[in-house]
Amino acid sequence: MRPSQRRMHRQKQIKVMKRIAIILTKNLNKGAAANVAALLMGQAALQVPDIYNSQPVPDRDGNLHAAIRYSTVLLEANGAESLLNFVNRIKAEFSTLTSFVFSQTGQGLHNAFEQYQAELANKTTAELIPVGIIVAGDDATVRQATKKFSLLK
Repeated sequence: MRPSQRRMHRQKQIKVMKRIAIILTKNLNKGAAANVAALLMGQAALQVPDIYNSQPVPDRDGNLHAAIRYSTVLLEANGAESLLNFVNRIKAEFSTLTSFVFSQTGQGLHNAFEQYQAELANKTTAELIPVGIIVAGDDATVRQATKKFSLLK
């Protein structure tokens, strides 16, 4: 193999690092924060299927472990307005990222998907009051987009 062919082969082997950031309003209690994060991650997994390996990973004892492929971080925002500004910024400046929002409206509707759909169709994001957003994409872009948020405490 010639040197130029070796370089091309090495370049093909380099994988783009992927990252997920889940940004939640800091006023959520732990249970609500966990619920919102789980809902957002579930939606992301459906829309970005390579987030997880198709099979869980067994340990030596035979216990199965989640097979997540993306680095995932939980961050906090000061409130709904901060999240709303971020949602708009993602659309304007970081269109290559995949993102999903969850709102106070969604939190208040349990087992009422049709009502949830109707509420979303008739209200703006601001009216729905966002409580969380997930963004997924290449590591550098997610880091750039989310650098103003701090780690969730």
